[in-house]
Amino acid sequence: PPRSARVGGRRASSRSPARPRGRAQLGMERHGAIGEMSFDLALWNLVIRPARSTYDAAQLGPSEFKVGDVAVVREDVELRTTRGGLLYCSHFLPKSLVQKRGPGGDLVRWPVVVYLHGNSSNRLEAGGVVGTLLTYGISLFCFDAAGCGLSEGEYVSLGWHEREDLSLVLDHLRSKVACGPIGLWGRSMGAVTALLHADRDPGLSAICLDSPFASLRRLAEDLAQSRYVWVKPPSWLVEAALAVVRMRVKALADFDIEDLVPLEHAKRSTVPAMFMHARQDTFISTAHSKQLYNAYAGQKQMITIEGDHNAERSQQAVNQAVGFFRRNFNMTGGSCSSTCGIDAAGAQQPAPVVSFRP
Repeated sequence: PPRSARVGGRRASSRSPARPRGRAQLGMERHGAIGEMSFDLALWNLVIRPARSTYDAAQLGPSEFKVGDVAVVREDVELRTTRGGLLYCSHFLPKSLVQKRGPGGDLVRWPVVVYLHGNSSNRLEAGGVVGTLLTYGISLFCFDAAGCGLSEGEYVSLGWHEREDLSLVLDHLRSKVACGPIGLWGRSMGAVTALLHADRDPGLSAICLDSPFASLRRLAEDLAQSRYVWVKPPSWLVEAALAVVRMRVKALADFDIEDLVPLEHAKRSTVPAMFMHARQDTFISTAHSKQLYNAYAGQKQMITIEGDHNAERSQQAVNQAVGFFRRNFNMTGGSCSSTCGIDAAGAQQPAPVVSFRP
């Protein structure tokens, strides 16, 4: 690993270091606090200021390493948002694809999946999927959303402003001559971000949506009656809490929580989509993904998996998502199946794991 714990020349905070994917909190799931504070304050924390998960940049590991037999290079990038803050990003590429040229002398175009983390998480969350993607010859781009990890910014917005940051990332990738098909893989807030963006970007090849909510209002109403609230508030109190949070969010974070309705965007999106939801998720119920799936305008599929909202996704689930991207990237041919996590018959095999350093 590099001796200097810096990203783009900035020393990372070592306070409350983030944990590797599978043990890292995804943000919304830090929900035990809902029973310990007023409902409107809990909603406020959920919407724009959840606990910030910071880490040391050394946890990203070395800039060059191997996943099985695949040599990998990590390129760190800083991008400035339209709101003025810096996003700290990493692009993991199979080294064989960097500046590789085909028989005609043209650069070989590399496929890329952009991973979008949850609302109190960071780019380390991508550690659970990067190994499988790289083994298949798919590069991974991940970044700390504004207000998360090492990136600048005071607040998150559950997808509203994050979609503009995603647009900035996609513009950066598309400016590269060798950029090929692009997919989005989002979890929780990241899945909502992907949905809010996809209907205006039909050039995307595929999106994988892990545990999105259909609307923030519905999620708030669900939480009010869930086991995470010790005393169930009456409906009028939920409405009052939403009104208070709406006013404060408008003033401080410059968006209207009533506009956070991914369901409306699903009705207009035609990008091939995979919806994924854990059966035991009691924080954002599977009913949200089912409603989004039923309304989605494009090609779609839905899988339910074992675990809860915060559980590490199994290798089988990761394989299914990567297989979905490969099909939509037109990468299903060739002999890659013999060296990747899924064999020719589709059975699960052990896959290389990349663990960002704790």
